[in-house]
Amino acid sequence: MSLISVSQLQAGMILADDIYIFDNKLLLPKDTELTDYMINKMGFYAISNVKIKDSIPSEPVISVSGEDESYSKRLKHSYEFKRFKEEFFKNLYVLKTEFLDIANKNKKIRSNEFLNRVNSVIESAGSKNIFDMLHCMREYDDSTFVHALNTALICHVFGHWLNLNEEDLSVLTLSGLLHDIGKIRVSDTIIKKSGILSPSERSLMEAHTIYGYEILKNQEIDERIKLTALMHHERCDGTGYPKAYRTSQITDFAKIVGIVAEYDSLTSARPYRDAMCPFDVIKQFELEGLQKFETRYILTFLDHVSNAFINNTVLLSNDQKAEVIMINKQFLSRPMVKSGKHFIDLTKTNDLYIKAVI
Repeated sequence: MSLISVSQLQAGMILADDIYIFDNKLLLPKDTELTDYMINKMGFYAISNVKIKDSIPSEPVISVSGEDESYSKRLKHSYEFKRFKEEFFKNLYVLKTEFLDIANKNKKIRSNEFLNRVNSVIESAGSKNIFDMLHCMREYDDSTFVHALNTALICHVFGHWLNLNEEDLSVLTLSGLLHDIGKIRVSDTIIKKSGILSPSERSLMEAHTIYGYEILKNQEIDERIKLTALMHHERCDGTGYPKAYRTSQITDFAKIVGIVAEYDSLTSARPYRDAMCPFDVIKQFELEGLQKFETRYILTFLDHVSNAFINNTVLLSNDQKAEVIMINKQFLSRPMVKSGKHFIDLTKTNDLYIKAVI
């Protein structure tokens, strides 16, 4: 154990003692593996010296200041992301157990506890963009339950974009969380099948919307949550299921959750395909969204979600790395990017496009 000046600290060193600030508030606990962000934070609080373990960690944390690292890679090694991931999976484990008991044992839904768990994950992201955090989670197994929590988190953000009041925001968040609960009654052999579903398998998969409504219909929760489970795959042009409803027949929250769930599904890996690049999904929504989704909701979503990727590092179709600088309002999937010293307007280069966010 060595006493080291904060100015001499390096990412990857491990704290030997807890670090406290004013009012005896814990800033960083013992055994924390330091990142540049944490070191800067200690400087902000005028901490001069800390005790560091002499042993060198086997896998040192990569410095977040390296210019050759993309934003996503730096974020993955940050203290904020580690905290977010830990909070995400801690709450996911509890929610999964609750969902199974609700579906199989008719356990009463504890709405406030569910909301507290979603809010706990949101708060763990701090000032970081929730879309950046979820993008860094795409390498993890994307089960029905991960999708449910992802959808709840994005619905919460979307609700703020729509200026919903607190009550409606809570209902929308719960609608996102519970929308796919009916999949618990669908066989894993169908949900995890890597090939194309047969017509009979497709019918069983689509029945998860009806199962979801049946699971929720006698629960003491807002009716909009129940109808979202039933209608989140309905589309405004009548191409959805289970009833092929059109615009006026679909509830507003089912329309909103339908957009969010589609976005999360497409940007996540599935047994039968790789995850799609967010900008490819935005392009698909631009081409089909106005027919399939409520105009005011899809336009609001696309405008905000595209802007969420400003400053992210992307890989272009020519394998050059670039940084997203500005979103083109008329072509959201083709922003202005900067590659090296060159600015590129992707609306003017048909043969060049974003193929991955890295």
